[in-house]
Amino acid sequence: MLWSTRSPLASRKLPKFDTQQKSWVLCLRTLHPLSLLVQAAVLAEALALGTLPAFLPCELKPHGLVDCNWLFLKSVPRFSAATPRSNITNLSLISNRIHHLHNFDFVHLPNLRKLNLKWNCPPTGLSPMHFPCRMTIQPNTFKAVRTLEDLNLSYNGITTVPPLPSSLMNLSLSHTNILVLDADSFTGLHSLRFLFMDGNCYYKNPCHGAVEVKPGALLGLSNLTHLSLKYNNLTKVPHQLPPSLEYLLVSYNHIVKLAPEDLANLTSLRVLDVGGNCRRCDHAFNPCIECKQESLLLHPETFHHLSHLEGLVLKDNSLHMLNPFWFHGLANLSVLDLSENFLYECITKTTAFQNLTSLRKLDLSFNYCKKVSFAKLHLAKSFASLVSLQELNLNGIFFRLLNQYTLRWLTPLRNLHTLHLQMNFINQAQLSIFGTFPSLRLVDLSDNRISGSLIVSAVTPKEADDGAQESLWSGVLASAPLSTPDHKNTMVRCRNLPFTLDLSRNNLVAIHPEMFANLSHLQCLSLSHNCIAQAVNGSQFLPLTELKVLDLSHNKLDLYHGRSFTELPQLQALDLSYNNQPFSMKGIGHNFSFVTHLSTLRYLSLAHNDIHSRVSSHLRSASLVSLDFSGNSVGLLWGEGDLYLQFFQGLRVLSKLDLSQNRLHILLPQNLANLPKSLKDLNLRDNYLSFFNWSSLTFLPNLEVLDLAGNQLKALANGTLPYGTRLQKLDVSSNSIVSVVPAFFALALNLKEVNLSDNILMTVDRSWFGPIVVNLTMLDVRSNPLHCACGAAFVDFLLEVQTKVPGLPNQVKCGSPGQLQGRSIFAQDLRLCLDEVLSLDCFGISLLAVSVGMAVPLLQHLCGWDVWYCFHLCLAWLPLLARSRRGAQALPYDAFVVFDKAQNAVADWVYNELRVRLEERRGRRALRLCLEDRDWLPGQTLFENLWASIYGSRKTLFVLAHTDRVSGLLRTSFLLAQQRLLEDRKDVVVLVILRPDAHRSRYVRLRQRLCRQSVLFWPQQPSGQGSFWAQLSTALTRDNRHFYNQNFCRGPTAE
Repeated sequence: MLWSTRSPLASRKLPKFDTQQKSWVLCLRTLHPLSLLVQAAVLAEALALGTLPAFLPCELKPHGLVDCNWLFLKSVPRFSAATPRSNITNLSLISNRIHHLHNFDFVHLPNLRKLNLKWNCPPTGLSPMHFPCRMTIQPNTFKAVRTLEDLNLSYNGITTVPPLPSSLMNLSLSHTNILVLDADSFTGLHSLRFLFMDGNCYYKNPCHGAVEVKPGALLGLSNLTHLSLKYNNLTKVPHQLPPSLEYLLVSYNHIVKLAPEDLANLTSLRVLDVGGNCRRCDHAFNPCIECKQESLLLHPETFHHLSHLEGLVLKDNSLHMLNPFWFHGLANLSVLDLSENFLYECITKTTAFQNLTSLRKLDLSFNYCKKVSFAKLHLAKSFASLVSLQELNLNGIFFRLLNQYTLRWLTPLRNLHTLHLQMNFINQAQLSIFGTFPSLRLVDLSDNRISGSLIVSAVTPKEADDGAQESLWSGVLASAPLSTPDHKNTMVRCRNLPFTLDLSRNNLVAIHPEMFANLSHLQCLSLSHNCIAQAVNGSQFLPLTELKVLDLSHNKLDLYHGRSFTELPQLQALDLSYNNQPFSMKGIGHNFSFVTHLSTLRYLSLAHNDIHSRVSSHLRSASLVSLDFSGNSVGLLWGEGDLYLQFFQGLRVLSKLDLSQNRLHILLPQNLANLPKSLKDLNLRDNYLSFFNWSSLTFLPNLEVLDLAGNQLKALANGTLPYGTRLQKLDVSSNSIVSVVPAFFALALNLKEVNLSDNILMTVDRSWFGPIVVNLTMLDVRSNPLHCACGAAFVDFLLEVQTKVPGLPNQVKCGSPGQLQGRSIFAQDLRLCLDEVLSLDCFGISLLAVSVGMAVPLLQHLCGWDVWYCFHLCLAWLPLLARSRRGAQALPYDAFVVFDKAQNAVADWVYNELRVRLEERRGRRALRLCLEDRDWLPGQTLFENLWASIYGSRKTLFVLAHTDRVSGLLRTSFLLAQQRLLEDRKDVVVLVILRPDAHRSRYVRLRQRLCRQSVLFWPQQPSGQGSFWAQLSTALTRDNRHFYNQNFCRGPTAE
């Protein structure tokens, strides 16, 4: 792939280069058909000095990162010396096709510190098509990079650890085929601190065995602090690990027994993860092998010497009990993960937590009994000893009743701020108990079966024992999510609030005030994804006097009463989205007047309710700043005459309005004129707008962001952006825009971001932007079928603003011509950029040749004899012709050139080298050559022309590629020249042999001995060509008799 000669890239002002290169550039148009390779070399060197993106095809990102991800590269890119290679500190080559790394691949990057080569040659089991792949790495590939600190070779088919530089600090060899580590694997890596080698032998990357870490293999890594060996089929903890280790992760192996000697000398250990080594497969999220033992065997003193241990992971180890001796001496333990075990009974009576006074986070999730749901759960008294506990996870224990006795030992914990109780099948919950916790900030009761409040008197400590059970389908357990799904934006605002209660995804049908007794300090409440179908009338949330955020999305609320939610005097955010069932009931009206009475409300969502008729004609609020009205039918509302024309006008301080997905087919000026003047952000994404009146933006004087993405705009026309608009961001992506009128953006002086991606633009013109181009911070033109013609001016413009164009090196691509479709705009093909003048000339000549070829046979057939007779009659009366015949002494040519026209190389040399040198470049000393195609007379026979050429020239020059098997015209010409020698005693033969190494005939060898100066060989070295032309000129201008060797013969030289 070459650079275009007519491309604006080639015409850019480039730094001066030497005279020889200039001469080549000047000759490009003349020699175009013969010098594509020469042009490519010159252009490549010239463009290297230009202003192209520095690291094509990769993209330069902040902090010295060069991003080469997903470019399907087959080798490491070699960046030009003209680029600032010393600035590269981070090179990312993720997901390419680099299978071979060479010693010289990175030596040109003197300051490289971080190198990522993930997913270039994945092992067979990890390859999407399961193709085998082996990556080869030469010995000095990485050792030559003496500044390298971070190397990631994960997901590559390497079988040994390559030689590495001593500067390396972070090394990832995960998901490779390395199965053995010995003392020689990491020789000299005294600075290494992080080593990750996960997933080298497991179900996705099978090895028919296990990874072997030989004793003492890592002992030489004296500064190693983090070691991860997960998913490697290990059966024991590797011996003789470096004592500097602080993090040891050996989860999801087959280590079924741990004793003190397995962790000997690891006194600095801070985090130990041995989870998933003896799994409970009924809750597995991936292929699982049943543990041969009942549970992981832990010696009582396994962790006693780990006095610095802060985090311990024992999850998914089939533990049925907790031995208090396990945790003796762990005074600094702050995180303990005991999830996915069989501790459902243990947590009700264990004493193991009594000495864990520093524990801050405890995970007991999914410690359920198979196919059993307990009637109630009472936590053990030892939980009260966790005085530092901040977060407790009790998801998936499966109990049905939550009351004051369930969590009573947690009440005194003054640091407890997060409590997870998700996916427990709780159907009765006494929510008031959370009012007694001193520091709770989040209680998550989502994904349960709560249908209403619990009557306190209905439950006593002597209620039915734990034997009351409910059978569950195992399929429910298998599909249970392990984490809470993300909520909408309203819930995001709860993170900084003092107290949040999440009751989403339950079975609530109605809300009653007594549910929230003792929760007056609650500030965020999520009731989304329930079945609440009541008409809210201002009494449902009376106890929640401090509530600020309320999420009622995905319910069936009836908004009829004008006093809805007025019992919440501090409400700031209200989410009523996806309550569309009442709005879909024909004939039922809906009242939005309650918004007027919510004096502190700032954020309101009425999204995706299919609101299209029979609603209040006005929305009024003096406090609302953001309204999400997406997923409704404003197009139908505004189509009902003037009834809803002023629907949003009463929102006096509204700054953000979302009208996306509202089935808008047209947006009239009066629609924009009746929007609040305070509006700063207007979202009209994903409608059906094919026309937009840009002058209407004057009705929104404060508008800063306009989103028109995903509509049906065909062009940015109908005027331009109006003068004086404050618009800063315009998004018109994902439309069908094919053109933009000149100066469309020029008057929007505050415009900083323009998104034109995913349209049908074939060019990007500077005239669209005018003077504001210097103010742009982002211009997105990706996913457009740009026409990469040789004269495409858009490349110049994009290079001018290249720092503002995201993905310019590899994501801005050509749509045409077909040969470049889908390729970068910088990958133009020189062959597609032929000289236009030359193309027109060739077309004209071809047309003339076809016309002549058709006319001549036709004329010959109709009047051939008449033309022949007239032609010869004219010749007979031409006195000049008779006079020229009588003047035989003045020969018209200096040499008749004879060659085999069937040999293209010989013909090319005659026309472009011999003819140019002897006729055009000798000035007044130019020789007159007779060429068959040019100088033979039409109408004469071949023999007549041949005779006239040989006898009308001083010399006969034979140009040969070889001297054997000469036939045809060459043989006839040679015989006539010999005939002239016999008749006129003149030797006129001069031989030029283009291939000196070819076999020489006996005649040539004899002639070399007799007349050496008449046999010339074309030199193979350019330095000898000057001498050749001088010798040829002498041979053609002087008589051959002066060249004969007097020692051998006297023939014609005797004259």
